[in-house]
Order: sequence, then C-alpha cells, then structure tokens
Amino acid sequence: MSDDEFNDYLFGQYVANKISRRKFMGTMAAAGATASVITGMTAKRASAATPKKGGRLVIGIEAAQAQDTLDPGKYFSTANIQMGYSVHDVLVNRDAELKAQPWLATSWESNADASSWVFDLRDDVEFHDGSKFGADDVIYAITRYTREDSEAPAKSFLSQITSMDKLSEHQVRFNLAASNADFPMVLSDTRVHMTKAGLEDFTGKPTGLGPFKVVEFTPGSRYVFERNDNYWGSDGPYVDEVEFIGIADNTSRINALIAGDINVLLQLDQKATRLIENSGSSYVINAPSGAFLNLAMMLDREPTNNPDFRLAIKHAIDREGIRDNILKGLGTVGNDHPISPIDPYYNADIPQRVYDPEKARFHIKKAGLENTPIDIYGSDVAGTGALAAAQHLQQSAKAAGIDLNVINPPADSFWSAVWIQKPMITSGWDPRPVPDLIFSIAFSKASGWNETLWKNDTFEKLLLEARGTLDFAKRKELYDEMQLMLHDDGGHATLGFRNFVDAAANEVQGITPHGSGPLGFYQAQRTAWIDS
Repeated sequence: MSDDEFNDYLFGQYVANKISRRKFMGTMAAAGATASVITGMTAKRASAATPKKGGRLVIGIEAAQAQDTLDPGKYFSTANIQMGYSVHDVLVNRDAELKAQPWLATSWESNADASSWVFDLRDDVEFHDGSKFGADDVIYAITRYTREDSEAPAKSFLSQITSMDKLSEHQVRFNLAASNADFPMVLSDTRVHMTKAGLEDFTGKPTGLGPFKVVEFTPGSRYVFERNDNYWGSDGPYVDEVEFIGIADNTSRINALIAGDINVLLQLDQKATRLIENSGSSYVINAPSGAFLNLAMMLDREPTNNPDFRLAIKHAIDREGIRDNILKGLGTVGNDHPISPIDPYYNADIPQRVYDPEKARFHIKKAGLENTPIDIYGSDVAGTGALAAAQHLQQSAKAAGIDLNVINPPADSFWSAVWIQKPMITSGWDPRPVPDLIFSIAFSKASGWNETLWKNDTFEKLLLEARGTLDFAKRKELYDEMQLMLHDDGGHATLGFRNFVDAAANEVQGITPHGSGPLGFYQAQRTAWIDS
C-alpha cells in the first residue's frame, strides 16, 4: 500500500468514527506525515462527515464586556461580532477564496461605470418574529448606519451611498457618490448586518434573521442563544443552543477547553498551539489571513504627536522576533500600514522597516525622550498576542534608550477607557477584503474608529479617487501611495500580521478555517455540529 493509499484509508476510518482523532493523528505522525498534512486532513474531516443535529456549543471568549451589544452599529470586539452573527445576517457573504458570495442577496448588477448597483433579495426569509424580510428592511438598516447621528463604524464606508431605491419588495438599487467596482464586498463587512425596519432597541431579545434566537443577552454577564429552526440556509444551524462565556485569562481559557468546560475557543494564544494538539481532546483551527496586531499612536497628544518619537518606536520593533516568538511563526511581518503581503494591493516597493536600535536611538534623542518612562497599554482584548508583543517591544526598545512601561488594563474596560483614549496602545484589526474598507474605517478623518486620529487631506482625496477607479493597475498605484504615507508619517506601527488561530474540542466538527475572520469568518456557530 502506497503512502497516499494508506493516508486515504486511515482518513476514511477517521471520518467513519472507527478510530479517534487522537489515534488518527498519532498514526499519521508515526508514519511520517508532516504537521501541515495532518492539520489539513483533520480540517477536511469537517466537510467529509455528515452533520448531526443537537447538542450545545459553548464558546470561550476573551471577555464579557458591558459594551457588548446586538446592535451591529455598535459592535466593539471580535467576540461581540461573533455573537452578532448568531442573531443577524448579511446581504453578501465571502467564500473560501474571499470573493463576494450571494447570501440574503441572490445576485447583483451594476451600471456601466459601477456607480449604481441593483441587488435582488431572497423572497423566502423571515425574521425571528415571523415577519418577512424585504427591501424596506435593507434600506432602513443602511440608513441607520449612515444617518447623521450614527456612530456606526460602517458609516465611514457606507456613506458613499447617496440614495437607495426600492424597485420591488425584493429588489433594491444603491446609488453611489462615485464608481466602486468593489461595492458588493463593502456589503460583506462584519458590521453591515441586516436588521428589521423600525428596530432601534436591541436590548432584551431583539428579532433577527440569523441562525439563532436570543434566549438571554446580558452585557458583561451571560449570552445564550437557541436554534432558529426557520432559518433559510442549508448549512445549519445544527446545535440546539450556543452560549458565550467570558474568560479573560488566556491560561484559564485554554484549561477550560481541555477540561471540557467549553468546547470552542475564540482566538487561541499562538503559544498554546502545541499544547492543544498534544492534549488529545482538542484541535487547532488555523487560517492564514491579513489580520494584524499593531501599535496605535495618537497624533493629537504627547508624546505620540512627535514624528521622531513615532519613528523611534517603529525602528525599535523587532518584527521577526514577534513573528517567531509571539505568533510562533503563524503570521508574517508588517511594514507600518494595514495591507498584508498576501494582498494583491500590497506595496512591495516600500523598503521593509527592520529592527534598528541605532536609528531608534537617533530619533528618540531628537524627540528629547531618551530614557524617559513612557506608558504603553498592552491588551489581548483587541487581538491575542498583543500583550506579549508589547512586552517584546519593551525589551527590544531598551537597546535604543527607550524606556517603555507596559500596562495591562482590565479586559472589561479596554474599549471604554483605553482605546482612542491613551496615547499609545496595542490594537488589532480583522482583515478587510479590499483596502478601501480598512482605510475608510481606521484612517479616514470621517470615521469614529480612526484610532490614531490620522487626518490628511491628500489621503482623503486618494481614498475617493481609488474607490472610483475601475482599472486595477491605476487603483493599485493610488493604494500604494496611501500605504507609503502611513508608513512614513502615520501613527500606525504594524507588530505583525497574524493567522486566525482558534481551537475546538474533538467532538465539535464543521468549522472550516477562513481567511476573513476567526471561527469560520464568525459563522462557526451556524456550521458546527457535535459528533457525540
């Protein structure tokens, strides 16, 4: 029997539940299979096996916070987005190749210059309260996100919509301020969930279109959802109930998974991947992505308003060390802008900024801050590994005469008391499928989520011009220029692009790694099932 035939045979036994996951992995390893081959085959099992209904999914998250909400216009954290996908749904989803996938919208078509788009909607979808989904709901939801008093993070890129026309009960036309060839992907953003026309109060048990109904949603405390048996989709939901449990300490969260207190873990600490794989009770879900950890240095206050201080910090970052020691190789180095090396719009012509203590010392002296204690707030709330990355920077910066004091704030107060409050913090962002989205939400002066308070009129002009440029090569030139501006002058310092790394107990199947977000692009609760 050849190696391939043996692998196929063993995989068939595993899928048929004739051998355990632990025995499958051990036998494969003993036969000489690499870790990547074994991981790929265990991931493949999710699609090869037959889903079963029933059971309970308990998802461990980094923190239960008072800011948690089921209003898509106010999602803060990764965990909050994950919960939102339980209750709500989107017009456009993303497939495994990160391309626009019809969802609540079945199709779309633009005019000649892509300044107007017509979307056809599903006609078989109901809200949890039994009311029909249609064009009025789409128009109302988008209007909520873009109206004058809205603080929705999606407002910065949805504001390109100048008007919407109801063409029929299940057809909507979006009229844009300028051409946008990527507009369908704009509607796939994690904060553009469709909600019921007239719905403003999302406390208690708000109705939604998603795979689960609310049983209890108490911000900062308890989150429980039950299966929506009237869900329109064909790939779930399968489990009877989902509960999200906040466990702020990384070690405690990992121990809870191994002990069986939870059976899914959102955002696994990369350092624990070997522990999980060796546990025999759980496995790692790993997806390369454009998600990143970063330092956000605010441009309106001391000391981060000093360009030399920012350059000193950027030269003091040991990016390869963070990739290898903090991300455990599950990621890539960045270059002080948000576009990853795997993105077709990545500007490869910008020289890679490397760890250079002498340059860092030159700039910190020029800033007049050599050996001056400076606070940096590090927290894993915005991305697992961010605290360790801050501590790694603290050590690498010492060689340049930069004295950083790492403060780890309480997890449940990070968004309210630290983010866009303190001059220098660790942050983290999920990838966006096109540069327009991350530039609009994180760097446009019109965005309430502009965490560095970057305000540059030329950048804003290029943002609008690129959005309306249909030619890829020309659009890339514009995005290249914007990346260079942020690299040279911005308050954003990329600590590293990180893979999405989560974990699940062996009995949990159906979670497929996805480059757009953790736990299958936030939709694991719909696709997961319990193999008892």
